[in-house]
Amino acid sequence: MDRKQAQSFLEKCKSVGAGLFSRLSKLFDKIIYHKKSSIIVSLLVSIGICIGVNFDDIQYTFFNKDLTTLNVPGVAVEVKADTEAYEISGVPSTVDLTLTGDPADIQSFRNQTNQAVVIADLRTFAEGDNVVTLQATNIPKQIDTVVNPATVEVEVQKKRTQSFPVDAELLIGIGQKKSDFDGVTVAQSMVQVKATQDKLESIRKVEAIVDTTGKNSDFTINAPLVAYDAGGNKLDVEINPSSVEVSVKIKTNTNTNSND
Repeated sequence: MDRKQAQSFLEKCKSVGAGLFSRLSKLFDKIIYHKKSSIIVSLLVSIGICIGVNFDDIQYTFFNKDLTTLNVPGVAVEVKADTEAYEISGVPSTVDLTLTGDPADIQSFRNQTNQAVVIADLRTFAEGDNVVTLQATNIPKQIDTVVNPATVEVEVQKKRTQSFPVDAELLIGIGQKKSDFDGVTVAQSMVQVKATQDKLESIRKVEAIVDTTGKNSDFTINAPLVAYDAGGNKLDVEINPSSVEVSVKIKTNTNTNSND
């Protein structure tokens, strides 16, 4: 490029720059001297100054907000399931919660009358081994909640019904002996037991428990029923009916004294 071409290029640049500056100047004048535009500009400038002066406070408020953590141990777990048809095992009776949130929200939670409850919803689960997620309820949405444990492994087993014979078991009171009683009659010989297949197979006997304490004459009592395994341990099963009528006869004393 020769000297004349370079000078011509510089002249064009000056011309374009002058034109651009002139347009920007006119635009600036329109914005500044226009009533509505000047108000908007003033507002934006004020906001900018305010943010600049109070930046530390704004940063603390929005980015360094204090949070409070509250540990809530022993929260009851409620199982939602068809417990008439299925037996649920593996769900803990209580769990722990960790709540994190604004101090005011945490304090509000402390003051509320409705206590937190954790739900184990098994209503859609199939029979067998499952993993259920525990859900905390009665906690404000703005509070972050962590359930410990968050999930549990549970077993869902179908209940079945089987008939069992009933015997009577006498609980002999103080000062009594088994030979004081002459006979026991159970009004119902068979009952229905509802439980999982494993429990039904472990049942060795079903007995009506009769407390004889203080009895010195024939009596009839509505005795509760209990199922036992081979080791004599009580089994947690449903027995229908839960009690039966039992009649007990006291042995007559044949030793009499007579005066001649």
